[in-house]
Amino acid sequence: QDVALRDRRHLSEDGVLIVVATLTGSNGAVAGQPELIARGLAEPDAELLDEMRVEAERVLSELLEDDVSEIKLLQEHLHDGLGQLIYDRTGRRPMILPVVVEV
Repeated sequence: QDVALRDRRHLSEDGVLIVVATLTGSNGAVAGQPELIARGLAEPDAELLDEMRVEAERVLSELLEDDVSEIKLLQEHLHDGLGQLIYDRTGRRPMILPVVVEV
């Protein structure tokens, strides 16, 4: 289908970034650093990965300080923040899949 071909072309050109953030269910705090899984991002160096991790932590902590705990909003803000950072550094727009898990 046209949509599947478009998505595959996008993935082949710009790659994919999966961000897994874990929150504690009791108080909604971040339970450790977000995990980043990058595929096809033109070999992101350790510095860029660290910068993406710091940005993800910053976005989450700001939202949680403002009592934003709706998972959909957290995912949207993670997507937007990391997307802008990656575009500024690499000029690419990878598919970003944020996953927020409560434990």
